[in-house]
Amino acid sequence: MPPFRSTLATKVFLAFAVLLTAFALLGFFGAKQLGDVGEDLRRITEGHLSLARLAGQLETSQQNLFRDLRRGLDERDPKSRELILRIAAAYFPEVIRSRLDEVRSVAERRLPKEKEATRAAFYRGVIEAVGRLRVEHEELERQIERVLGQSDELAITGARGELDGIERRLRAELFSLGEQIHQETDHAALRADADEKQATLRLAGLTAFALIVIVFSTALVSRELARIRPLVEFARAVSRGDYAQKVPSVGSDELSALALELESMSRGRQEREQELDRQRDELERAYHRVAELKRYHESIVESLRAAVIVTDRDRRVTSLNRAAEMRLLGQRDQALGKLLEELPLGRALALQVGPLAERLTRGGALSLSAAPIPIRDGSEALADVTIAPLEDANGAVLGLVVALEDVTEAVRTKEALIRSERLAAIGRMSAHVTHEIRNPLSSIGLNAELLDDLIGDLVSKDGKPSASAEEEARAICRVIGRETDRLTDITDAYLKFARLPRPQLMSWQPAELLREVATFVRRDLDANRIKLELEISESMSELELDVDQMRQAMLNLVKNAKESMPEGGTLRLAARESEGETQLEVTDSGVGIEASDLDRIFDPFYSSKPTGTGLGLALCQQIVSEHGGRLEVRSLRGQGSTFVIRIPTHRPGPS
Repeated sequence: MPPFRSTLATKVFLAFAVLLTAFALLGFFGAKQLGDVGEDLRRITEGHLSLARLAGQLETSQQNLFRDLRRGLDERDPKSRELILRIAAAYFPEVIRSRLDEVRSVAERRLPKEKEATRAAFYRGVIEAVGRLRVEHEELERQIERVLGQSDELAITGARGELDGIERRLRAELFSLGEQIHQETDHAALRADADEKQATLRLAGLTAFALIVIVFSTALVSRELARIRPLVEFARAVSRGDYAQKVPSVGSDELSALALELESMSRGRQEREQELDRQRDELERAYHRVAELKRYHESIVESLRAAVIVTDRDRRVTSLNRAAEMRLLGQRDQALGKLLEELPLGRALALQVGPLAERLTRGGALSLSAAPIPIRDGSEALADVTIAPLEDANGAVLGLVVALEDVTEAVRTKEALIRSERLAAIGRMSAHVTHEIRNPLSSIGLNAELLDDLIGDLVSKDGKPSASAEEEARAICRVIGRETDRLTDITDAYLKFARLPRPQLMSWQPAELLREVATFVRRDLDANRIKLELEISESMSELELDVDQMRQAMLNLVKNAKESMPEGGTLRLAARESEGETQLEVTDSGVGIEASDLDRIFDPFYSSKPTGTGLGLALCQQIVSEHGGRLEVRSLRGQGSTFVIRIPTHRPGPS
């Protein structure tokens, strides 16, 4: 029996049959893999990205709602509070319910399409989370309804606590939902990437098989299959990702079908890669948006005027904002990593609230009002302090958050207001007292004058004037007159203090004012063996002053300085300008002031001298305050005193 010999046509047929089989497998597995990748992409676009977007919108609406609720609860006026709360309750809950419905709708649409148990469980978890969020928001709406119309501050405070609890639970639930969405998105992206790699490997394997068949067929029928070479080159270009190549033109029907198949494969792969690139770009943009949001939140904390310090569980400083760096702790790299108790601020807080380690276990926030704290320059400031544990979504304590708001100027302003009100009350009392005693004083003076006129008629028993009796009577009258003048001076001082006129402001050079005061007091100081020194800058800005009042204040300070140096000494008048204010200083080398008296020396009627009225420094304080400034004193017993008048260089006129 002769051996079987296949014809060239048979070999070509068999070669093409094998080749077509290979490409059929390639098309089948490619289509299947493309379907898997397409399903992954639809899962990401229709499910995960939509859920992530809605979760972000839900978080923003929720933050806006609680921001308006806090602003409403903090409002003192009941009508304003109710208006703000009703607006918040009318708008944001509707938006939040809409977002929750959209999240649930997305999850319910995707749930029937998921055959894998873990993916179906994810969407069921999303639906359950939406249910929990809806329950919490319904509770929140009930709390808002209870607060509306409330005027009892205790009830409002309790409602604020309930709202804070609901907010924490909502944040925790929303954070957990976001984490699930992000994790599932990451898993979906990884699966899509794995499917792509698997498809590439299968396509590469099948393409290699096809090339082997082509090479074998070419070796058998090189001349007939020469026209297939362009198709092979095209297939190789597609496998390299070069989609710019065009399908070569061939003459036979079989080769034409093969060319069309290759072209279809090329388009499918190109479209799939473009879709993957687009989805990758979407994920990158989403990642950048999240990163930008994180930077935005960090920027907000960094720009706060309040100092914010965060520690870990070991109470080591992990972060601080610019206010904490500039005002409290110094260079950031020097404070990071240190125990909070190793820093002056931490030691001061521990003295006031106890061991800071206990704040990690007790839970809840602790607040201090106007607490003294050390600041960077070594001085001390007053701050409202809040110390709270930093917790994660599960309530585990991660560290401490310390927030400090500088209220030094606010406390000083409040104290100045109290002092001003007290001075006003005392002024009214002084005016009343003065009015009551002026008439008796006038009567005493008038009678003293009459008595002086009648002294000339005094005579002795024998009818002759008695010189001794006359002289004695005149001496008594002179004493009465002096005492009357003294009481009149006192009442004038009371009236001047009680009825200090509004300053009549005009532009004036501080240097010229000090020279006038120095000229006026120089002779008196020389007589008391006191050396006068002037320290004046000639290039100072003009001030808006009532010159007569400010001159009176300076003369009162000079008079006090002179009386503190009965044995003589040195008195220095100085004027300088710095940081938007002008400073007028009166410094003496006298006996100084007791530390216990420093807080009282500006109180009306307080005096350490037996003959003083106690109104001199109070009047100075009132004059300086009327000019928008403040009067300060530094003194050590036995080392002298310095009184400083600080007046803003650019000050608005009196209201």
